[in-house]
Amino acid sequence: MEAFLQRFFGQGNDAWPDMNPDPGTGERARPFVDLLRSGSDIPIVLPRYQQAQDRYAIYVIARDEAHATLVGTIITAFAGATYLIGAGVHPCTLDTDDPIEAAVQEFAGTTTTTFKLETHPNRRFRQKLTDVALLMQHTIAHRPPRLWRAVKPTGRLLAEFDAALAAGGQAASQTVLDQLVGQGGITAANLAHLHIKRLNRLGLDRELLDYPGLGDVLRQDPPAPVKAAVLEAVFSCDVQGPLDHGDLSNAQQALQKRGFLALAPFEDDTDSYSVEALVVLLLAAVTRGALHSSQHVLTAIEHMASHDVLPPVLKEAATTFISTQSIHQDKPVLAAADAPVDSPKPTTPPSLPQDAGPATVQPIPTTWVELIKAVADGYTDLNAILEHGIWTAWPSPAGDDQEVAALLEDLHDESQKKIWRCVGAFIESVGYDQPAPFSARALITCALAYDWLGPGDLLAVQALTEIVLRSSPSTVVYRQLLGELSDTCERWVAPERAVIALDFADRLVMEASPDPDARESFALALLLPLSVHQGRLDLADISMARRLSLELGIELDWHEQSDDDLAQNIDASLRKAAGRNVLLYSLDQGVLDRVSEALQQLAPGVKVTCAHDSVGSPPLRSKARAADVVVLATRCAKHAATGFITQHAKTSVIDYADGSGSASLLRAAINGLLRTVHGD
Repeated sequence: MEAFLQRFFGQGNDAWPDMNPDPGTGERARPFVDLLRSGSDIPIVLPRYQQAQDRYAIYVIARDEAHATLVGTIITAFAGATYLIGAGVHPCTLDTDDPIEAAVQEFAGTTTTTFKLETHPNRRFRQKLTDVALLMQHTIAHRPPRLWRAVKPTGRLLAEFDAALAAGGQAASQTVLDQLVGQGGITAANLAHLHIKRLNRLGLDRELLDYPGLGDVLRQDPPAPVKAAVLEAVFSCDVQGPLDHGDLSNAQQALQKRGFLALAPFEDDTDSYSVEALVVLLLAAVTRGALHSSQHVLTAIEHMASHDVLPPVLKEAATTFISTQSIHQDKPVLAAADAPVDSPKPTTPPSLPQDAGPATVQPIPTTWVELIKAVADGYTDLNAILEHGIWTAWPSPAGDDQEVAALLEDLHDESQKKIWRCVGAFIESVGYDQPAPFSARALITCALAYDWLGPGDLLAVQALTEIVLRSSPSTVVYRQLLGELSDTCERWVAPERAVIALDFADRLVMEASPDPDARESFALALLLPLSVHQGRLDLADISMARRLSLELGIELDWHEQSDDDLAQNIDASLRKAAGRNVLLYSLDQGVLDRVSEALQQLAPGVKVTCAHDSVGSPPLRSKARAADVVVLATRCAKHAATGFITQHAKTSVIDYADGSGSASLLRAAINGLLRTVHGD
């Protein structure tokens, strides 16, 4: 411990140079060091000041990986948006070339337990951040004895992860993933699958391809969605550019350099792949001279769309190769591609992995109705269905909405707990097209009955509520739903979950209201707790809350900011952002319109561009390249759009909404603009 302290307050940290024993030095640092030396099990908190750069930060180190999520929540409760810069509180990436951060990483022994807290470049804010950090330490130190770990069943965490990802909860999905890492109970391979799934949804293709041990993951024959995610990343990063420019040779060389020529094992799941993934498979098959694979993949593309979706240079190469090789043995197109010729593979219906269960294999459901009936009869292979994406081939539950709802309502307790594992898949399957209000309503009842109000759960309930309200429900259904939701507010509405509450309230404005009294009661339950603690809300949240209060007719007193200096600092920063281009992406056009209007009011000099494309296109490419800030709402979004945007964006300022409503998108946009002014 003492050796670590000497390194931490050594060269590169002027907060307490060399821990000089002179009482006049280290005024900010001494109280934290005294708490650390007391032997308590509280998190380690230490300040750092770099005088030459005039930079100040506080490092918070959780004592255990399993504590990291809780420590992040505690930091948010004490400091929150009032004092911290950035979107959300998450473990940071430490710079091992920096002597102080290298000492922290060596001491912590992991990269997932350290938080780096930074505030606005103002002495007063730095002092306030120091004060609240010290208050946090004293409060934790004097808490009643209790266990740090609040263990959730792994199945519940997996359900919450899928729900958060489907509902567009970027930060919430990371929080749940951190819990899974710290808690254990899941294999390293399955954990890698979740990481890859999340990176794919966010369009972070380069990070996906750089994922540690990716080769080992692929050699273990992962589920189809993981294979598809990797293929889509290869398409975006390596193949799309050369093919768009008609350069087949460079595309082949890029694929060969990546080591992705021998992709025959990936071809078993072509029915569930996107066009982008199939293009990579076809390019690999043609390059290694595999006739049957080329025919198989080309047929899959024809069934999904047509030849027209293929880049012309690849379409010509594939058709020429197939026509000239059909009467000959397969032979390589590139001399360097000496992979053995693959044989045709019989097309088989989706099936569960061989080790998924005992010798008696349960019939695999092919619709949502069959799934719920099977769960009622004791079906146990839900994880396999979800992990392998079998549900993606099913029709939307909207087609059997009332029957699905009736079956959900008849499930007994254990079956209801199991079916919530599928809520993320349900939200994805319904999408933004034809709603399934009866089924969504039944799932909301399930969540509220069991008090499932974690971050991912709440995002799922918010998405399900949007599905119900979008269908123009009857007065009775509307009143009952909003009444049940209102009853839960006192258990979860708080400043750290302000954006979820505001997204709920925003949906009340966007959809028709058959019962104004019910709407007002629910709106008050959402907004009143936030107004009481508005000093802990950030500028974007207060702006949206004030607007929602006016639109909903709720008379609440919203100040500009409880801290005038902070408000002036942020306003000045937004004025400096004048002339920046902001690209907002969401599949909900109503949300885009509202956020665009609100953002132009908060930052009048900013140019706002909106996009809701489901696939990449030349106009979307132009918007991405022109943007100084990119903000993505990823609910039900496809990689063909998010990956396209992140691939073509010239800026490094890419932020994600933690939800699918106007408030979450506005907050992310404001944070992105502030990053362009203050730097990352």
